[in-house]
Amino acid sequence: MNTQHTLLLRLIGPMQSWGHRSRFDDRDTALEPTRSGVIGLLCAAMGIPREQDLSRFDSLRMGVRVDAPGRVMTDYHTALDVIKADGSGRDTVQSRRHFLTDARFTAGLESNDLELLREIEAKLGDPVWPLYLGRKSFPLTEPPLLPGGSILDNKTLEDALREAPWWRMWRYEREPQEPVRALLEDSEGKIAQTDWPLHFGERRFSLRRMTTVWISTPIPVEDLPCCI
Repeated sequence: MNTQHTLLLRLIGPMQSWGHRSRFDDRDTALEPTRSGVIGLLCAAMGIPREQDLSRFDSLRMGVRVDAPGRVMTDYHTALDVIKADGSGRDTVQSRRHFLTDARFTAGLESNDLELLREIEAKLGDPVWPLYLGRKSFPLTEPPLLPGGSILDNKTLEDALREAPWWRMWRYEREPQEPVRALLEDSEGKIAQTDWPLHFGERRFSLRRMTTVWISTPIPVEDLPCCI
């Protein structure tokens, strides 16, 4: 019998973008961190270039708890002198880029490979490249690792997300009064997204299935260091 362990991450920042469908003029965002976005964050921490194989992460099962859903907002961009796809000249390109504001998430990565989780944790504490929340201009407000260590030995993904602290951003912010939503990877799940990264350089992704669970309150509450 394989023993499962879970690495917990705080994904907290004023702006986040987790696109998984669009690639052109209208850039979407999912309402929760995508697998491709989280694996991209791990690659930045570990210094893994876009051309490198990603299969070492296939053993990780991911889940995300929505601690604060935030709001979807949109940036309007224009770019001048962009070369046309057919090479016939240059044009002005307009785009709309959607993002989340004031969102907070707790992500969990479950695996029976404890050494891999320990390597990821060490690199997240001393990243090779800057970490960001889905877009290079969206940094983290807080380090992703939990104080005192992020790995929960002999703890499944579901149990880890149920027991993980809910982080208070403002001193008078009330803790959740209703069950908190979480998305867990599940081969039989009814929710599907094409955000399982196969190769970032070639922009190849496969389908990922998830299921929704509700985590009953109360959840342990802790104040962030920036809590005001």
